[in-house]
Amino acid sequence: MILNEIYQALNKVDDHVYYGTALAHDKSLPWDYTVYSRNTLKRNQQKSGYATVFNVAIVREEYIPDGLEDEVVAAMEALAGVRMVEGEHEYFYSTKPNTSHVVEMVILKFTYSRKI
Repeated sequence: MILNEIYQALNKVDDHVYYGTALAHDKSLPWDYTVYSRNTLKRNQQKSGYATVFNVAIVREEYIPDGLEDEVVAAMEALAGVRMVEGEHEYFYSTKPNTSHVVEMVILKFTYSRKI
């Protein structure tokens, strides 16, 4: 199942990987984790398969280390049928509640194509 494959791939890059949300992340730890989730599903033009878009959010206190995005892209694209979506991928910033710690997050989008 692709969800398990994505987990295994991302877990090679980050020890803290969650599906959907990071509610299970230990609150005493820094906000250094990765969350993946499904975004959209569409049928291809030939009506012979589907494409699912997955979001992969890399979250880090302070900043995302140089090269981490590249490692995530390589891990995801090593999966059969998975490719990074063309175009821009946005960064977001916040402050960790009850602290002065900046949190940086980037959401990378990947498409997974499969035949029916």
